[in-house]
Amino acid sequence: MEKLVITAALVGAVTTRQQTPNVPYTTEEIARAAVDAWKAGASMVHLHVRDPQGVGIQDAHLFKEVIRMIRNECDVIINVTTGGGPGISTKDRISIVPALSADPAAKPEMASLNCGSLNFGLLSRKQREFILDDVQMNPWSAILRFADIMKECGVKPELEIYDAGMINNAMVLKSLDALVDPLHFAFVLGVLGGMQATIDNLVFLKNSIPPDVSWSVCCVGLPIYTIAPVAIGLGGHVRVGLEDCIHISKGVLASSSAQMVEKIVRIAGEMGREVASPAEARKALNL
Repeated sequence: MEKLVITAALVGAVTTRQQTPNVPYTTEEIARAAVDAWKAGASMVHLHVRDPQGVGIQDAHLFKEVIRMIRNECDVIINVTTGGGPGISTKDRISIVPALSADPAAKPEMASLNCGSLNFGLLSRKQREFILDDVQMNPWSAILRFADIMKECGVKPELEIYDAGMINNAMVLKSLDALVDPLHFAFVLGVLGGMQATIDNLVFLKNSIPPDVSWSVCCVGLPIYTIAPVAIGLGGHVRVGLEDCIHISKGVLASSSAQMVEKIVRIAGEMGREVASPAEARKALNL
């Protein structure tokens, strides 16, 4: 079995300091979180950036600052978002890939590619209202354009799968020569509007992709610590971090994404699966 690739999703666009004071906002804080996650055992970091008020934005200048600071200290794989966040247009979401790729010092090796549209919500059951009520639109023309741009720029797509039909969407892109083998899928479970974080759903998704691809899993909230060992045992990879979950255990806030990485490293060690270095992850993911 290949060594385990652990990704740290450091900030996202939704997690706030009202939820946890430990989420990084500034470029310096995000870069430090990335280096700390690498020291803890992550071979990849998934990057978003925030404006001074903490709102997620697609700003190539801020991405360049973060990436350069990270690369000054470590060789972790850089994976940037093209999902962006609520309210960001498809044009702005994909714009960072060519903008960053034009600068060898800032070019990412991977970028997320959401493979379909999705209702995206955060629900307060107590107040019976949706704190976040959004639809991320990813029509066929957009996901094909995203894939073509990534191919032209030499950036490997991480095919984000929120629901089972998105696997077929990715295979349609492949049939149009927009994707280059070997593919890498990322199963995103637990989003309100997508497939939920259950072992049955993970196994179903894993059995629905071609046999010659790599895959990883991430979950909204604490279910990641139940799902991750299953993924590790099945030969998949794992993403953790404050973008996805703010707790290290029930009722206990995580101090950092690095602390979550350490927990996955410990679980993998107890299961007898070695953790990949960035160089080993690059080989496994064909970067």
